[in-house]
Amino acid sequence: MKLSLIIPFHKGAHYLEDCFSSIEEQNLTDYEVLFITNLEEDTTKIEDAYKSRIPLKHLEIGEDESVAAARNLGLQEAKGTYVYFLDADDYVIDHGIAELFHNARSKNAQVTFGKIETSWFKKAGYIAEKEKEEAVEVEDTWQPELYDHLLPGRCTMLHMMFQRLFLKEHEITFDEELFFYSELLFMAKVLKAKPTYCGVKSALYIKRKHNDPVRFPALSQMKGKQKENDFIKACKESIKETRRYKKLAYGFSMEFCDACIKMYTDKIHGLSNHFVTMKQFHLQGKMLLSMSQKVIKRYHGLSRRILNSIMAGDLKKTNFYGDLAIVKAKGPKILKNHTQMNRLIHKFIFKKLKMKNNWVVFESFLGKKYADSCKYVYEYMYNTYGNQYRYIWILDDLSTEIPGNPKKVKRFSLGYFYYIAKSKYWVNNMRQPPWLDKREGSVFLETWHGTPLKKLVFDMDDVHSATPLYKLDVYNQSRDWDYFISDNPFSSEVFQSAFLYEKEKLLEMGYPRNDIMYDPNKDQIAKDLKKELGIPLDKKTILYAPTWRDDDFYEPGKYKFTLELDLERLQKELGDEYVILLRTHYFIADQLDLLGMEGFAYNLSNYGDISELYLISDICITDYSSVFFDYANLKRPILFFTYDLESYRDVLRGFYIDIEKEVPGPLLFTNDEIIHAIKNIEQVKEEYSEKYETFYRRFCCWDDGQASKRIVEKVFR
Repeated sequence: MKLSLIIPFHKGAHYLEDCFSSIEEQNLTDYEVLFITNLEEDTTKIEDAYKSRIPLKHLEIGEDESVAAARNLGLQEAKGTYVYFLDADDYVIDHGIAELFHNARSKNAQVTFGKIETSWFKKAGYIAEKEKEEAVEVEDTWQPELYDHLLPGRCTMLHMMFQRLFLKEHEITFDEELFFYSELLFMAKVLKAKPTYCGVKSALYIKRKHNDPVRFPALSQMKGKQKENDFIKACKESIKETRRYKKLAYGFSMEFCDACIKMYTDKIHGLSNHFVTMKQFHLQGKMLLSMSQKVIKRYHGLSRRILNSIMAGDLKKTNFYGDLAIVKAKGPKILKNHTQMNRLIHKFIFKKLKMKNNWVVFESFLGKKYADSCKYVYEYMYNTYGNQYRYIWILDDLSTEIPGNPKKVKRFSLGYFYYIAKSKYWVNNMRQPPWLDKREGSVFLETWHGTPLKKLVFDMDDVHSATPLYKLDVYNQSRDWDYFISDNPFSSEVFQSAFLYEKEKLLEMGYPRNDIMYDPNKDQIAKDLKKELGIPLDKKTILYAPTWRDDDFYEPGKYKFTLELDLERLQKELGDEYVILLRTHYFIADQLDLLGMEGFAYNLSNYGDISELYLISDICITDYSSVFFDYANLKRPILFFTYDLESYRDVLRGFYIDIEKEVPGPLLFTNDEIIHAIKNIEQVKEEYSEKYETFYRRFCCWDDGQASKRIVEKVFR
């Protein structure tokens, strides 16, 4: 009794590891895997890795053919008594396929189906998330009845095992003219045939959602006229196929009505946003008129008015009621939210004002600090050009001391929106808000905030620390950056791949924030800073600067942090010779408890400029923060406290360099190792001297104390 697994592939070979490995884990014996590609992307490497482990058979369709054509080819070539469709970007947990196969045979079911969940993560990430959720009780919404399982809105043949003879006898195939929504019509034909079926609750399939709709969009993320045409046709044919079965026809009709309402209430004037032509608008009307009016009567209020307006062919009214629904849903929130109101004023009033060519807005770390390269660009401009420019600093704390008396504006206040609309220049070290439309003629200078160790944006697989569509947001935001500062050739390569950024727009000039480390008076600056901070001049200083963990947070942007460094032991064994400065990432929300550590441990997490802390530090301890790339400019010892290396490297982020071979200091996993390294720091320096020099030449090659000057002259003069 044989099983045929049918896997169509279009694009995204990086998804296949989870897909193929989940098949291998099923421990099936008598089966085949029909892998159908359109040759748009080479999958030879991953196929070679698995062809001795699973029975892969490679089939090909034309480059422009649809997923429906791929699935039909799989059905045509299948030899199994049962067929099972698996998308190349999805995976099955545990023995989900094997369990369906067992139940299909034991119960002689024509259709056997299991549970489907969605996830933004690869298999390892999904399992890690589930382990964290084990203590949380989740309501089980499983519906073992086939029709309830599918409708409305979930009409898919995925994670279903079909008797091949059943499909053949009822001539059930995919409509190859439908590039989108072919599964809708396929399942309408299946349901029309009234198959015997069984549901298997323990068989779990993971539908992986795509977090990179720029390079690897799922069919559901694609837009265009054809998608709307296909949806209308698929719904029309599905209702036609099931018209004798009221429950089914009702379900397909409601799916169409829901989509129409969403189309005009998703965004203001939905037609332009959803690629609907007037012809399609009238087709929607005809479809609605052909349905049972009992379906239409199930809708009330503005939803009912939208449907009636479509049926009447009145586009103006349809848009009006759609806009009214948006106002009704969002209006109270906008009126209560000052930021939302300010955004509207910015869009409709401030952006129409004349732009000031000599106004410059500065913002560092989302307004949290007067620091980083933005600070050094500003100070160079002010010291060199004085009042030739008007300077505006965006800050959360308006009492922040800044030389030169610039205009200080609170982030997201009305003044914030006024100045970003009026100013020609904006200097930032983070991303601008995703909803902010850049004004024509303005210039964005993106200084960024470090040489990347952890993988960024399009070089990441899973995204744990941001919204699922973070990659799309970053892509859209970075299109507005006129200049993007790079600190070394390595960063230039990363920024091109991680942000899909043009090399020609990169400013390969070094980081302004590192200028201070080449200041001829840096020793005196350090001495003065120590006095200002109350740090004993007769003791050496350790800087501990860890980063946040992507999967451990209260909410996006507010991360938990557990201090693994044993401060009591460090004080006991090193306190006579050293003090320690603690500088956590600005994302970290937890407050450090340093009770009893007075005179030894100093919490400087809120200190503005970390570059100044580098100057007063004799040793730097970090983990996966990019601080060590900058600190290396001083050629002082660096220790890496990497107690969770395996998890961080293999699950959460991944690194651009081989951290175990290339960093200029030892990887330490325990407090014992940290203390031993500090006590023997001269030996550590000698052991890593050659590696340190190699690292310095690679990553500090453009820093010389003149970066601010070069960048200002390029961008502003």
